[in-house]
Amino acid sequence: MTYLTKISRMHISIIIPTYNGLAKLKKHLPSVLAAAADGDELVIGDDASIDQTFDWLKTQFQLTEVIVARLLNLPTNYQLKSSAFKLYQGHFSAQHKIIAIRVLVSARNLRYAATVNLAAVFCTHDYFFLINNDVSCRLDCIEILKRSLTDSQLFAVGCLEYPNKNSTEKSGKNILWFERGLFQHSKAVDFETGATAWVSGGSGFFSKNKWLQLGGFDLRFYPAYWEDIDLCFRARRRGWKVWFNAKAVVYHEHESTHLDVFGQSVITQISWKNATTFTWKNSSLSQKFLFICWSPYWLVQRLRSR
Repeated sequence: MTYLTKISRMHISIIIPTYNGLAKLKKHLPSVLAAAADGDELVIGDDASIDQTFDWLKTQFQLTEVIVARLLNLPTNYQLKSSAFKLYQGHFSAQHKIIAIRVLVSARNLRYAATVNLAAVFCTHDYFFLINNDVSCRLDCIEILKRSLTDSQLFAVGCLEYPNKNSTEKSGKNILWFERGLFQHSKAVDFETGATAWVSGGSGFFSKNKWLQLGGFDLRFYPAYWEDIDLCFRARRRGWKVWFNAKAVVYHEHESTHLDVFGQSVITQISWKNATTFTWKNSSLSQKFLFICWSPYWLVQRLRSR
């Protein structure tokens, strides 16, 4: 058996966080299950939805509750009491394959980062594919991602994203730079396979072991934005590789749950806040000095964006 054949047969976990995303799951989940292989597993983090998400999942996958006594020896970001969520298990069987299903239902709304951190703990495989509930997969996407795993120093692999199957607008490969006292980011100029500044939490393939070593998403970026940039920044500082694979294609419709909950004005201010949090946390001493010097300028920009 060749190495690539062995990798191709490796089982992976798929994590989908969701909050009031029943319509999105119904629309996009079939493509994810079609792309998954026999023996893979799906872990859904239901963040205290009130839109009948759980009832639908329970019917679809014949879910039964599993008693979780306690969580031990977990990083700070994972210190949740077992009473804070319920765990259910079921399965998906079709197309000559069986996929294990785990659904974690939070007792209260945790938001994106904490929901993903919790789901990562319950993945039973060495790598997991983290995708939003508004993402559809091309049929060969997961197989291609598996074949990226040829380097033990690999932390994450990102996908080429299109808004839909008819669009030519690309995203998924990113750049990050420091300018005027603040870290800033943008889409890359080219979308060839290679290194990327970070892998999006909307469609990223991650090493579970390295994820747990880093402590997962930093909850200081609550409720969302910049947490995936921060995670990959910390991984690259350790010498781990953060990669982009142009052949692994997903369709990300960006039906933002955060926008529905908070509104555009609040989202803009959250993004500003988390940009400054990221900069202060990850900058050098000289960069911190520049951050302070440029703070009045960025304060004006932030006020103008309201």
